[in-house]
Amino acid sequence: MSIEEILGTIQDGSIQVCATADANYDPSAESVTVTLGAFSRRAPATADGEHLPQPWLPPGEKVSEHLSRGEADEFVKDVFQSWVKKVRAAIPATTALRT
Repeated sequence: MSIEEILGTIQDGSIQVCATADANYDPSAESVTVTLGAFSRRAPATADGEHLPQPWLPPGEKVSEHLSRGEADEFVKDVFQSWVKKVRAAIPATTALRT
């Protein structure tokens, strides 16, 4: 499962702030690993998808959990929503995020 969400724009709408999650389920270990990331890019997104550095974006994280396949999708969605909150909280107050 992969999730990418545009959280909003900054700098008068010219830069998008995005959060991502890529999850892999290992059935033999009954575990899921979620790799979380955040980036910014020009709006609208360009064909090359160039990411623009923002010193305030949190570094990527990796979360793993042992659970059944039936529980994995909900777990990934919950982890991603927590990540979105963390990314939003990292945006400086002087950098207004437009949704």
